[in-house]
Amino acid sequence: MKKIYLTLFTLFAAIVGMAYLYFSKLNQETTAKEISLYSATANSGLVFCIQNEKSVFDILKGQNFFQKLMGQDKFNQLSLLKNKFTTNPAVSKLIGKRNIYISFSAGQKKEIDYLISTQLNDELDKPKLLNALKSNGVAVTAEDSFMKLVLNDSATFYLNIDKNLVLLSNSTGPLKAAKTAVQNKENHQFTAYIKSGNRFTQNSLGNLYIDFNKIPALLKSVLPGQLSGSLSVLNHQNSFATLNYNFSKERLFFNGSSQLNDDKSYLRLFANLTPQKNSIDNLLPENTASFRLYSLAAYKDWRKALNSWFLVNKEDQKIKNTIKSFNEEYHLNAEEIFPVYFKDQLLTFQLKSAENIAAINLTNGDKVRQLLLDMSDNYNPDIKRFKKSGLLYCYFGEPFKPYIKPYYTIIDNYMVFSNQPGALQSFLNDYHANKLLINTPDYINVYSQISKTASITYYVNRKNSSDLVRRTIFTPYYNHFIKKQGLETFTSLIYQLNGDKGTFQTNLLINTIPVSFPDTLENLTLK
Repeated sequence: MKKIYLTLFTLFAAIVGMAYLYFSKLNQETTAKEISLYSATANSGLVFCIQNEKSVFDILKGQNFFQKLMGQDKFNQLSLLKNKFTTNPAVSKLIGKRNIYISFSAGQKKEIDYLISTQLNDELDKPKLLNALKSNGVAVTAEDSFMKLVLNDSATFYLNIDKNLVLLSNSTGPLKAAKTAVQNKENHQFTAYIKSGNRFTQNSLGNLYIDFNKIPALLKSVLPGQLSGSLSVLNHQNSFATLNYNFSKERLFFNGSSQLNDDKSYLRLFANLTPQKNSIDNLLPENTASFRLYSLAAYKDWRKALNSWFLVNKEDQKIKNTIKSFNEEYHLNAEEIFPVYFKDQLLTFQLKSAENIAAINLTNGDKVRQLLLDMSDNYNPDIKRFKKSGLLYCYFGEPFKPYIKPYYTIIDNYMVFSNQPGALQSFLNDYHANKLLINTPDYINVYSQISKTASITYYVNRKNSSDLVRRTIFTPYYNHFIKKQGLETFTSLIYQLNGDKGTFQTNLLINTIPVSFPDTLENLTLK
């Protein structure tokens, strides 16, 4: 009997040992295959991926929007690299059809650095790669632990080849960060997220991966100080996105999915909601610089999620005390106001003059006006102000946190708020004069390209944001923002999140208006 036990034990130990060796080897092979991805995400939250295939580069060559986004200098550098590397038959053969990652990170002296990561088919091909570069007119010299490449006698790049990993950058900083990340296997979560979505993105011309945790660090090269105003949404945004590039000669369009990693995120309140058709944007004045729009079908159910969000953020007791204080001071039941007469959409927006305004839609604006009489002071016949602080935040959460004791107006079942009465008066003047964003060619064109049904919508109007941008970013980037060869071609950006069982289906559109569009619009109007 002992011999049988001993035999069984020995057999079991052998199986466990073989399984360990097999999976250990498999894991090492998988890591080796993905080592360029680890490098790409080492110091960057913005990674663009394409496959080393001639047809992909031919198609991308037909669109000049990337050139305008990046700026002429950066684009010229990458074009040089493309000509010397990916479109060089000898070099391309050594890489095969592997992925090429281009990642962006904050550099020194207000620069944005980029890192190109890929892999050779065989680590023994390193001498062949160097010889192919030299034969193509690239000067290669050793500098510290890297190789310095000089193209066309002026453009300088830095190269590192470790086994079959190829790293190329305009600076040594990204190379050092990438080497450290590969050695320590850093940034597992973002890398694992990208790998999990690869099966959905293989048929795309290119993929954009975003780690919003690292976007503020990248933006430090572009703007001084903290992210504020419409950019404040990027602060502490613990989420990832995978977006597929869709080719178009008229606009840049990406679609894919986003994942929230933080239970404290306000966005989580919309991740399980069915997207709704947006309509509250009908009130936006034509000088709107940016907006955030949230839609929900049933406030009663959403309110439960909001209360849970307050609990997670340890504000539940504060909210209860605020509502109780309102009820006691004004002898009313606040639960019979917004929970009963709020309809289904929230909106915050910024005007080109920098004023911030918020709005909700109502089922009965006249009734809400009556219920709020005792707790409001008159500023003028159309504009009133809350006497007491904090009620809006209790019922709608994060977007209304800045509106502590705001002025408000109610018109056509819209309730509109601002901390400056002048902003509300300006809004009313434009609304009565029908000077609205929905009547502008760009806005009409945007929604001819993309659905108006969404859970959350972010919108930026380039022209109306120009003065705000000038006060916010460093001069070289502002000059690029207003140049015809830069961002002037682009009229607006829209970013949509559509709730999908805890995650978001995502659309990103950077729009331009075709030259013929105004004529088309005029013809449609005449008809």
